[in-house]
Amino acid sequence: MRAIDLCRIEDAALAFRGYNITNLGRTVELLESPSYAVIVEQELKKYSEICADQIKRPVDLVDLVKQRIEPDLKHYAESLALVVAVEAAQLRLLHDVHGVEYARARRSYGYSLGELTAVCCGGTFSAEDLVRVPLAMAEDSVKLAHNAVMGVLFSRGPAIPEADVERLCVQVTAEGGGTVGISSILSPNTYLLIGQNRSIHQFKREMHDLLPHKAHMRLNSHRWPPLHTPIVRQQGIPDRAAVMMETLPGGIVPPCPPVLSLVTGRLSYDDHSSREVLRRWIDHPQRLWDAVCETLAAKVETVIHVGPEP
Repeated sequence: MRAIDLCRIEDAALAFRGYNITNLGRTVELLESPSYAVIVEQELKKYSEICADQIKRPVDLVDLVKQRIEPDLKHYAESLALVVAVEAAQLRLLHDVHGVEYARARRSYGYSLGELTAVCCGGTFSAEDLVRVPLAMAEDSVKLAHNAVMGVLFSRGPAIPEADVERLCVQVTAEGGGTVGISSILSPNTYLLIGQNRSIHQFKREMHDLLPHKAHMRLNSHRWPPLHTPIVRQQGIPDRAAVMMETLPGGIVPPCPPVLSLVTGRLSYDDHSSREVLRRWIDHPQRLWDAVCETLAAKVETVIHVGPEP
């Protein structure tokens, strides 16, 4: 929190993190702090109840944090609830304890799950309502993770054209060995790809025919729910989520602070488009680099991280 004392919130952007392999971060310290404990425990209990109601099994995020238990992939829903609970708690701490009116920030944005929280903290939806959408899709997302492999495509020199990466993903997918797609554009020369079965290995074998010869692929050993790729369409997740969002309360006011969507890389949330942007959020790549460029162009001087860990 000290960094906030050194900046004006009007010159800052809020950056919300999403799901990762580790999601506890420093939440244990917040829960043990006399100044923060009440608020943190309240939010953990609230999202425990929401998660339990949605997935129909007991959830106790307070106990999970106290015992320093990192939920594994089988408990993906609990991880999602934990991240949102911690982000909601940190915003309350900013406002209630430190007197920071975070709505006056110049921009906000979120990576993956963090975009949902960013939109909700801006008042467009209630986080208690919107979090039910990814929770409802969690079980099927985990099913798709069993044969999904993440690869980091990068170059130490030239940019890698996005169109070339997309073209090769389409070609490899069409060969029938599994779907592969871009999950995130981290920079002009760094992409996260997720592929089923051996498709990511096939991409690696074929990439030097289309991509710069200095391009490399590093495979990640963990299993990841393949959000932000076409793979989620195999379980009908985008359409099912869109149907859920049709009747969510809210969605008719733009968020404040304005949200840079990683779906588009721009300020795309207005008084009617929020549901459509979030529908695309599910199976379209995260355009992180575009958000970075827009943040710099907006003359943001400080980025305040919101979430369990940077």
